[in-house]
Amino acid sequence: MVGHIVGLGHRHGEKILFDSTTGDCIHVDFSCLFNKGLLLEKPELVPFRLTQNMIDGLGITGYEGVFLRVCEITLSVLRTHKETLMSILETFIHDSLVEWTKTHSPAV
Repeated sequence: MVGHIVGLGHRHGEKILFDSTTGDCIHVDFSCLFNKGLLLEKPELVPFRLTQNMIDGLGITGYEGVFLRVCEITLSVLRTHKETLMSILETFIHDSLVEWTKTHSPAV
């Protein structure tokens, strides 16, 4: 949910790692933030990936069980603390390194 809120795109199996001992999912490669996925040659139109394989891994309740409840709680916490979140994210707007990477890296 946090990835969706910050516009994290270009997600596929190589960018979402799964820890089989804990069940944790770990995202890697954050170069496609703030809805950059909409600017790709083939724009990403879905808000986040939730494949049938992922749903199967959520157990018998699928996405309507614990997953849905945790998504609701996460969004509620983000809304409650939106000022804090925005103050952190706004630093990226004024970050000179962000501007430098726009002009010195190949297109996503």
